[in-house]
Amino acid sequence: MVLTNLTKITTAKLQRIQAALLDEFSKYPLSTAQVARIAKHAGISRSAFYTYFENLTDAYQYLYHQALADIHQPLPVASLTNDYQPQVYLQTITEFTEKTVNCRYYNLIKMHLLYNEAFLPKATPPALTLDSRHWAAMTLVHATIQDILLQPTKRQDYLRRLELALNKFN
Repeated sequence: MVLTNLTKITTAKLQRIQAALLDEFSKYPLSTAQVARIAKHAGISRSAFYTYFENLTDAYQYLYHQALADIHQPLPVASLTNDYQPQVYLQTITEFTEKTVNCRYYNLIKMHLLYNEAFLPKATPPALTLDSRHWAAMTLVHATIQDILLQPTKRQDYLRRLELALNKFN
């Protein structure tokens, strides 16, 4: 994925590159993104871009992982090992979607869901050791997150639907 040369640059240069990547990938799908625009915005040469990244997909994955690291909110571990508690899932998704819709990465994540997700390796599925209620809840939570991020004005409707569904597993 990301070449180690990226860790050897100044903080200011890294911030310029990250800002250029965020601007590009928040406006353009991966299929139409351009190294030239990123390099110009970051104030680096095209060859410097390829010093830091193998290609556009590599740069995209780097930025997307940075975004997820900043905003991702895992479920408390206890909630997956103890009795099924739908309110833990609801609280976590409520906080996560509010934070995500209002963060600087929102347009990047929306572009990811609309255009880029299909071109990247699939995420690791939940462990088979999860009981069926937790697996079903996690599946519904991820689908609801996608719905909310694509249509944030309907957030409360999606959360109510999720709450009704999660409570049926009790």
